[in-house]
Amino acid sequence: MAFTLRSVKVPPNSASLEEARSRVFDFFRQACRSIPTIMDIYNLDDVVTKSELRSSISSEIRKNSHVTNPKDHNPLLRKRLMRPDGT
Repeated sequence: MAFTLRSVKVPPNSASLEEARSRVFDFFRQACRSIPTIMDIYNLDDVVTKSELRSSISSEIRKNSHVTNPKDHNPLLRKRLMRPDGT
């Protein structure tokens, strides 16, 4: 995922919670659009389905749904862009 999401940039800080949420949704859309490419690159068709990958991405995002400070959203997005495996 890091290979196909390199063009996604995270600005320094979100000005409001609404802007931070918008960036999270943009990240989710970009990640979901990258799923077919990722599946082709890593030959994942026999291992996992596209819907399972999409569910995995959304569950990782939902893990941080308790975050209400807009300035805390960007480090979480950067972490996802740098280490999409979650480690």
